[in-house]
Amino acid sequence: MVDPAELFEAISHPARIRILKALKKQPSSFASLKRQLDIDSSGNLDYHLKKLGELVTVRQDGLYGLTDVGKEALLSIEAVEMWTEMERRKIRVPSKMLKEALFLGLLELCTTISIFWFFFVVAQVMSFWGYFLSAVMLLLGAYSTLGIFTQQEWSWRAVLVKSALVMLMSLFLLNYLEQPEKILQPGSWAVTYGVFVAAEVIAVAVALRHSLKEFLGIKSTVRLSLRAVVAGLLSMSSGILLIILESMQPLSGEASTVFNSSINDTTILCGLAIGVGGVLILTKSYALGAVISIVFGLYPPPQFGFHVYDLIYSGNYAAIGPIAILIAVVAGSLPIIGGILALLSIRKIPE
Repeated sequence: MVDPAELFEAISHPARIRILKALKKQPSSFASLKRQLDIDSSGNLDYHLKKLGELVTVRQDGLYGLTDVGKEALLSIEAVEMWTEMERRKIRVPSKMLKEALFLGLLELCTTISIFWFFFVVAQVMSFWGYFLSAVMLLLGAYSTLGIFTQQEWSWRAVLVKSALVMLMSLFLLNYLEQPEKILQPGSWAVTYGVFVAAEVIAVAVALRHSLKEFLGIKSTVRLSLRAVVAGLLSMSSGILLIILESMQPLSGEASTVFNSSINDTTILCGLAIGVGGVLILTKSYALGAVISIVFGLYPPPQFGFHVYDLIYSGNYAAIGPIAILIAVVAGSLPIIGGILALLSIRKIPE
């Protein structure tokens, strides 16, 4: 008979639960387990196996497997996980919602309607990508609003992705730096869009509150690995850099630049997508964020690279042309490197 206290201690660590789930699929050797769980230290794996005690046994063929007690313990764990998921998915009426959740849901609803109105009525964006981005933001806003009011975990990521998209698109305000006096002119987009950005900053601040993350069932105990943090920051920074470079046009033979009035919509879209990919990586959506960063990163590198090259070359630095090309290649590879690092982070688990 297993002591209940020892049983609870044995299954109290997420790494041990993963060991039980791995052994449920098939018996494994020590080396195979270490590889499957991506645990770097043999000592850590040995420690967790010893803590599992009577739940795990070494068979005659030398492979680790579950005992009958281990199978029963795993069934109990899966039943608790299923019950927790069902409870989390229950629809909560607004009167019983957390105040932060109610506020965030209403804020998402208002900003979604306002931004959609801005693009279609005020800005009158007529290009294909303008319609596409407006539709994406509308869908994300509706998705996040519905998810918050129905208490879905995925709504948290939708809020952050929508906020990142709005903030990245605010880089078009750089065009006003050439003529800053136009910012406060009647009919200027800058002030209106600045309000949208401020609202998204508030939304992010509320979404990151511990009480709201608990309400939505966000497991904040799992920390990002250094590799994942670097991957996310690389993708985000390269997306921002691509948008800024597309908004700037070097003056031939001069070190200064002016803001380009004829912006390539496709390049801007790629920059936005790469930036959003970085945000997804930082919210632990490694696979989706990596795919977005790599796919959209494969388009800009030649164009991205020539942007960097032109900015350096136009400043009378013709003698360092090869160095400029090298910098361009490295800069253009940032989102791809970020995506690869994110894919390498998928198998990381807490030890």
